[in-house]
Amino acid sequence: MRKGINKFIQERTCKLIGENNVDNFATKRIAVLGLGGVGGTALEALVRSGFTKFVLADCDRVEYSNLNRQILFSADDVELRKVDCAASHLGILTDGIEVSSHAVKITAENIEDILGKYHLDFIVDAIDDVKGKVALIKYAKSKNIPIVVSGGMGNRLDPTLIEILPLDKTSDDGLARALRHQCREAGIDISSVMVVHSKEHPIVKSETPYSMIMVPSAAGLFICYYIVKYFMDELIDKE
Repeated sequence: MRKGINKFIQERTCKLIGENNVDNFATKRIAVLGLGGVGGTALEALVRSGFTKFVLADCDRVEYSNLNRQILFSADDVELRKVDCAASHLGILTDGIEVSSHAVKITAENIEDILGKYHLDFIVDAIDDVKGKVALIKYAKSKNIPIVVSGGMGNRLDPTLIEILPLDKTSDDGLARALRHQCREAGIDISSVMVVHSKEHPIVKSETPYSMIMVPSAAGLFICYYIVKYFMDELIDKE
């Protein structure tokens, strides 16, 4: 029996979904791009579910204003690079983790250099830059890599109103609205882009997104479930 949470993955997770699924998860490499409230929770949940291979990208450093909602970080991490803190956290959390970290902002110009060196099985887009999101979607489609994209989670409070649906079905979300527009201009079929989305109307009207932990973390957990279910279904199809 290995150390860390691997013991509990074997004792609890395998009993729920089967050892074959957990073994399959451990072979998959997931890119988690953006390590804030959504991406950080998605990453933590994926590790606790048995995934062990990750490519991380985030250009930011930890700030005190992050700490009310970003579960990967503590006050000791303030001013450190998020990718470094995340990699260190995962290494402490469990053994057998393979992490490749990139402290960069994802752009159309650098995406091939950053991601092209890896065989990726899934991409999590949790960045908040629309041009970067479009670049990620185009890249994923060109490489036939499944992707799930985060919409805007700021200024909302109710985690029960999170859902995953096609981009063309989203509403009342400024980030998703801008993404729909730019995807159409780029010739991307927006009905084929899966988005984690809040149905809640923003309770604060502000250009600065305010948030607590509930909605971003719920979105991250939905992303983890979506990926777990994707690979469970894939394994069934192969049998």
